[in-house]
Amino acid sequence: MAAFQEFAEAVLVPIQLFLAMLGMGATLTVGDFLKVFAQPRGLAVGLGMQWLVVPALAAGFIAIFSLSPGWAVGLVLVAAVPGGATSNLFTFLGRGNVPLSIAVTTVTTLACIGVIPLVLRILAAPYLPEGFEFPTLRILRDIALYLLLPLALGMVIRRFWASRSEAFSKWSIRGSVLCILIIAASSLGSGRIQLQEYGWGPPLVVVGFLLTLTVVAPLLVRLVGHDDADATAIGIEAVVRNVGIGLLLLRFFFPDEPDANGHILFTCLFYSGASGAFALPILFRGRAIAKAQAVAEDSASGSTT
Repeated sequence: MAAFQEFAEAVLVPIQLFLAMLGMGATLTVGDFLKVFAQPRGLAVGLGMQWLVVPALAAGFIAIFSLSPGWAVGLVLVAAVPGGATSNLFTFLGRGNVPLSIAVTTVTTLACIGVIPLVLRILAAPYLPEGFEFPTLRILRDIALYLLLPLALGMVIRRFWASRSEAFSKWSIRGSVLCILIIAASSLGSGRIQLQEYGWGPPLVVVGFLLTLTVVAPLLVRLVGHDDADATAIGIEAVVRNVGIGLLLLRFFFPDEPDANGHILFTCLFYSGASGAFALPILFRGRAIAKAQAVAEDSASGSTT
């Protein structure tokens, strides 16, 4: 089982991330990028949430709960990665600002080639082994290979095979989810993740972090003057993150300390599994508000006729 677990991390993790980004790319066009410039203020708020607020909250949780190095690096990785490919779907279902969601996902994904190493250097450096050197060039290479390349390929598929791109995207995302499930099962079976030794502490910290994002992100968006559709989009974007990138980078940290690496792996996998459930309150609130607004508009138009 240990050999299969090594295979899963070495082979399935890159495949998982490649499929996720391929599926996301198959939903995008050049026009989606152009829409970024049509709403620069909303985009600025979304990027500030992703690059400043989420990492700051992670740093706060690390300090408050005095997390050990493996758990701390795991939470930093989760906070450093961009929004996940499914955030756009959640935003659509929640009647949020879909173009804004796509813009934030796309820009943070493209920019993560520089943002992730920077966030790791700022927040994770104190928790890494003595003498650790960030493999910045390898990180940049892997991000370009497993994020930017499949994203571009997906967009090419959308451009030249538009009629099949939706189905292609769905099956790519499903393949990505399947890889995540296999990775999680192999890690449990090999003993890499030792749930009986971790106890309730680490899961509760991740749950607390998710709950904080669920409440704080939409609230901050409204406080700076944006409407509920923007709050839904940016809130979901903050909660649903591309944890596959964290799994890809996992092998760079604590190579001689399997327990610490197990903590990082558990944090990434647990966050990935739980984040969808925490996005649902934002989604349902967005739907309820949009429905109420539609009813109010219908009543107003009816009263004037």
